[in-house]
Amino acid sequence: MEAKKEDTIATIKSLRAQLETRIQSQHTTHLDLLASLQHFDPDIIPTVDLSLRLLSSFNRRPFSPTPPLPTPRKITHQHTAPQLPPDPKLALSRSDPTDAEQSFALDESGNPLAVVRAMVANYLLQRVPFSPIDSSTVLRKIENDENMTAAEKAALRDVGGESGAILAVEMALRSMEDENGGIDLEEFVVGGKSRVMVLNIDRTRLLHELPEEGQNHKKARINDISESESLNSINQNQGMNNDWVMQRPMSEMWMGGGDPTMMYSPGGPMGGPRGRGMGMMGLPPRGVMGRSPLGPNNQLMPPQRQRTEEDDLKDLEALLNKKSFREMQKSKTGEEILNIINRPTARETAVAAKFKSKGGSQVREYCSALTKEDCRRQSGSFLACKKVHFKRIIAPHTDISLGDCSFLDTCRHMKTCKYVHYELDQTPDDIGPEKSLKPPRADYCSEVELGEPQWINCDIRSFRMDILGQFGVIMADPPWDIHMELPYGTMADDEMRNLNVPALQTDGLIFLWVTGRAMELGRECLDLWGYKRVEEIIWVKTNQLQRIIRTGRTGHWLNHSKEHCLVGIKGNPEINRNIDTDVIVAEVRETSRKPDEMYPMLERISPRTRKLELFARMHNTQAGWISLGNQLQGVRLVDEGLRARYKAAYPDKEVQPSSPPRASAMEIDSSAQMKSPFASDSRMQYGEPAAPEAANPSEERAMAVDANTN
Repeated sequence: MEAKKEDTIATIKSLRAQLETRIQSQHTTHLDLLASLQHFDPDIIPTVDLSLRLLSSFNRRPFSPTPPLPTPRKITHQHTAPQLPPDPKLALSRSDPTDAEQSFALDESGNPLAVVRAMVANYLLQRVPFSPIDSSTVLRKIENDENMTAAEKAALRDVGGESGAILAVEMALRSMEDENGGIDLEEFVVGGKSRVMVLNIDRTRLLHELPEEGQNHKKARINDISESESLNSINQNQGMNNDWVMQRPMSEMWMGGGDPTMMYSPGGPMGGPRGRGMGMMGLPPRGVMGRSPLGPNNQLMPPQRQRTEEDDLKDLEALLNKKSFREMQKSKTGEEILNIINRPTARETAVAAKFKSKGGSQVREYCSALTKEDCRRQSGSFLACKKVHFKRIIAPHTDISLGDCSFLDTCRHMKTCKYVHYELDQTPDDIGPEKSLKPPRADYCSEVELGEPQWINCDIRSFRMDILGQFGVIMADPPWDIHMELPYGTMADDEMRNLNVPALQTDGLIFLWVTGRAMELGRECLDLWGYKRVEEIIWVKTNQLQRIIRTGRTGHWLNHSKEHCLVGIKGNPEINRNIDTDVIVAEVRETSRKPDEMYPMLERISPRTRKLELFARMHNTQAGWISLGNQLQGVRLVDEGLRARYKAAYPDKEVQPSSPPRASAMEIDSSAQMKSPFASDSRMQYGEPAAPEAANPSEERAMAVDANTN
């Protein structure tokens, strides 16, 4: 163990010595480089110290001034071509048409996509400094290039096909991102058309997109321009010969024997990963120092414009105008509040839904690909999208190379016009057998039921509720026995409890009117029928003068000026919440007649569902509702399924009208999805007790079952 520890300690010491040697070598290299730069600019050391002092104050680190610099050594300058990353701005600033034609010839494989990629990469490299650009702008710049060869134009046509050159450019950009990784893309939609945005580029990787001849040509052009401009700048500004360099190649001097490629990052000389990093010894980029950096092999980069005090003031103003983190958080919070305020409420949404077209919007959008073939090719699918497409009219006299006719369908010479015309493509795609439509809910109201009132005169205590089907809303106004003299007959408590209401709903709401002692009995009935009480509506009664009634007919201790309606829920119905209040102020009319405001409110809460009213009179009948009671005039049913079930259960009863209106061809009768209620005794199925053969003598009275307690 001790031997292993000694070996480990020795290894650590060796690594430490190597690192210290490398650090010292890099430090010496940096001092030599500063000494060389001081040869041209004596004020460079104060400038560097000022920059470092500023950075130290921002980073809250101690500042150490630059130590004394060594004397630079002079050797004879060798005119060797600098190995610079291609700078498109320099390479193309003095290019001629002959050079451009040599840069982009078809590659050896003859792949037109490679030519388009080279053209796109060449343009992106020209953007110095680079800023985000979309695919349509790239195409426009490429097409406006006067030096574009015929081979390049042919490559654009071959790759783009009928969709045009924009497809070729976007295909080139996507392939460059997937295979090379030299660009960062983001897709967006403008005017219904999908476009691609180039957010960032990697110049080193984009250089590999160019053909080898183009790369060598660019490198040679950059070397000539860089060398000539550097020497001229030195001779004119300094009046000195070009006989100074460092004691070893720049790549070794810069990294101290390390990787020479780390001198330049993909973002540019003396930059970080995005071209905005720090240079040597934590120095700011070349724009901050105001001096041109050295390239490899001690060659100067072309001189840049020196920064002025006005530029510094602009940068400072931009920095001061930039929002702080707290300001951005406040702005984000304000945007969220505005979004919540501008969001439509549930009531606004419900009102807007009433005016929507049946079956959804009938407006169809045109596909940007124009034809189904282009749409399939762009989406990579075997099926075209659901938008409107066109198909080309290719007649024997049509010349496709001429393009589209300017007049299209208004052309007066379509029979002889040689240009391409279009017509709507009505041919369906072969998508196999269509999926069966989802059957409507059992409580869905058909078109016939929605427009016509229906009612059945019956004794609700013994009526077969199971033939009615399912309902989304039930409203009941029972004749409760409140132990007072009333102008109508009442029902015993047990008769109310034994009503077969559970057969009418699986998922829905029930609205039960109660008063006096029936308030507790109503809650008990809701629990027995399988409902959970969730709300309670109050009807405040007013007289003809719209004043509150103070002499109500009911009440043992106080005169009742209001009535209560218990709201119960069963299952998981689809309803609109929080669009109405629980207080209704309305005028009193006939005995037991409830406010008309109830019907539109229930329609808003549960739109387009079947609705049933128990213990109803003729003034209660409403379109879209089925009413049951013993004071209704006969039987009126317009739904064919309900008529058939009623006639099967009560063949001796006459049903009006004799020829009911029929539903449209698109209407699906929800009753077809239900089991026949006559296969067995449905009352045994729902647990409904058989109707009593004779009324209890102690409870014989005139039964006006549909009357209310008030």
